[in-house]
Amino acid sequence: MEPRLKSPPSKLAKLKPAIAALLPGGLPADVARFYAKSDGLKFSLQGEEAVLVGLAEMFGGLKKGAFRGHVVVKKADLDELEWSDLPFYERFFNEYADVFDKKSLDRLNLRMRLKLLVSVAGESTELGIDYFDAKPTIYFVHRADAAYPLKDLGFDDFVEWFAKFGTRRWYFAFLDKKAEASLNIDLRAELERSLEDFPPEAWAPLLARLPKKKEPGPVRAQVLAAASDRPVVLTSFPPLKQPPEVLDEEHPRGVAFSADGQHLVVWGANHEVVVHDVGRRERLWKQKHAEAMDLSADGQTVAVLEHPRASERADRLVLRACATGKPLHREPWRPGCALKTLACVGGGRVVVADTADTLHVLDVATQRTLKTVPRVKHVRRLGAAGDTARVLAHIQAYDEGAMALTGPSAVKLLDLATGAVVTSWAGATTFAASADGALVALGSSGKRSVVRIVELESGRVVHELQGGATNPDEDPHAGFHLAFSPDGARLVVSERVYDASSKTVTSTVSLYDAKLGTLVERVDLGRNPERPRLTIDAEGLALSADGVLCVAADAYGLRLWRV
Repeated sequence: MEPRLKSPPSKLAKLKPAIAALLPGGLPADVARFYAKSDGLKFSLQGEEAVLVGLAEMFGGLKKGAFRGHVVVKKADLDELEWSDLPFYERFFNEYADVFDKKSLDRLNLRMRLKLLVSVAGESTELGIDYFDAKPTIYFVHRADAAYPLKDLGFDDFVEWFAKFGTRRWYFAFLDKKAEASLNIDLRAELERSLEDFPPEAWAPLLARLPKKKEPGPVRAQVLAAASDRPVVLTSFPPLKQPPEVLDEEHPRGVAFSADGQHLVVWGANHEVVVHDVGRRERLWKQKHAEAMDLSADGQTVAVLEHPRASERADRLVLRACATGKPLHREPWRPGCALKTLACVGGGRVVVADTADTLHVLDVATQRTLKTVPRVKHVRRLGAAGDTARVLAHIQAYDEGAMALTGPSAVKLLDLATGAVVTSWAGATTFAASADGALVALGSSGKRSVVRIVELESGRVVHELQGGATNPDEDPHAGFHLAFSPDGARLVVSERVYDASSKTVTSTVSLYDAKLGTLVERVDLGRNPERPRLTIDAEGLALSADGVLCVAADAYGLRLWRV
């Protein structure tokens, strides 16, 4: 299995004056020798292609202003930069990275001065070279977010290995332990997997650079803060049927109370996670770049799916202390693919669904992957089912082009050991389970909404709650949400109720006695007085152990009552 190599004619003589204007000393000797013979290198092997770029592309192209050197950027300059006009924008860097101190600014400046060597097809990965340091260094750049030096790799050796393997991950052999920890990748395993099609003797020198993996030793237990004993003062919140207390929070979409009722975790449409002290009405901490979140059953850990920038899907799981927002682990968990949704389940575990139709079960204390479950398609949402062995999932296909859910909807109870479906409820579009896993509430939308409270083990329908009429022209998922109280005694339901005669929609929140199946109270969320046709929707619901009901109304803040 030999690759085909193509060497385009050299353009070094033509571009030498432009290069000298950027690099007064010219190209390093080894780089100049290569480009004097060939303007890059094209690698082809059984349909796989890779390109070591020519000189013009290396420096950003011949377009006016692109072929230029590097100006050191200061923190005060960041807001004034025309980012998208800069060479290699969103390949080596972008404006979304947080710059908060000199080190983070230095890291940004490093990525901004890199020149391109290779782009890895199908991955957000580039290989670049820094000519502006004392010693030219080749870097591996991941998602325009971080650059890792390929240590002890000179340019001649780079060309030699590229000519053998193209963009297979041979370069992982030149990354160090710090890069391995940051990327959350087993470098040795990834190199072996990437080069398994080639003769072992061809890449034995690369493998020899990486240490053999040792068996993991005992893990030190996480020391978590004890639950607060400071009670929430219920009388400080208005009762239902009275105007709620509204916490000023922009575009909240999802909410969860900690087990002791002291902390309220909020996820918003602006991709932020915010944690409040409920009694003090105080914001404790905020985290940007959040795609989704869930709170552990003990209320100690917030699991967050985070993305490198707003235009991309989440690619990492960060486990944070609820009280402080500090990460519980030195590096986030990164599986190497985009992530969709997650749920904290019993036994100190978290389940994450990725875009490759795989579920990952992780241990919160160690962040180790305990199990992967493949071929679980079209997962929209996950939820705990009261134990560590199973998880609830809303399953429905999504059309990326139309940006809409399509096809049949179902809620399924999945066995995490095998991925097998234990039980399926066809037609259900939303769900909530009691903390002990005894009951599951399932919402379905037809001409009228229906919520069924079901015994999870027997499948017996305990109660069937009839809701209001639905608008046939609306998404049936809009505003339809369910939540149990921590003791399973109450169920709260939000829905959009349609009046056919006036052709108007009203959002309501209904509180039920889950044991008796009877309505306790119903609240009309009302409308925006400035835009009377716009209904105030409930996007997220939570009931605390202390009897506080929180409704996250998108664009209208967090509304709290006592119940």
